[in-house]
Amino acid sequence: MNSKLNPNYLVGLVDGEGCFSVTFNKHKNNRLLEVRLLFEIELREDDKEILERVKETLDCGNIYYLNYEKYKKWRPHYKYKVSNLKDISTKIIPFFQKYPLQAKKKHSFALFCKVAEQLLKKRHLTVDGIEKIKFLKEDFIRDSLDAGKPHVQWGAE
Repeated sequence: MNSKLNPNYLVGLVDGEGCFSVTFNKHKNNRLLEVRLLFEIELREDDKEILERVKETLDCGNIYYLNYEKYKKWRPHYKYKVSNLKDISTKIIPFFQKYPLQAKKKHSFALFCKVAEQLLKKRHLTVDGIEKIKFLKEDFIRDSLDAGKPHVQWGAE
């Protein structure tokens, strides 16, 4: 049995549950911020098999088990995550260019691609480049239905 997912199913899954994001991290020994792209899908604990099939289909990324015991509303769940720029630029972006997203995530994906282009051109290594990427990230925030809210919580009502 082939466990790879139908590309159209994967596009629908990402349209509903996926996340394209950019993060900034400070380093003690560097004045510039570190910029990272993240592609993630988080699903309930009983949907781990789907994430394994996503990983096989996209041929990259890792799956993490998340159990936030200190948060009573959060249930254990799994996260599929791709943060390696090479994988993002050679696997994730080409996949979603070949099989376009159909819903609101297509705008986030377009911004994600613009940031990837900046990173590949090493523009994140300059102050001006960081500022341009920060501006693009503001578009991500404006595009989000959950802007300003804490991360979606897996839990009982």
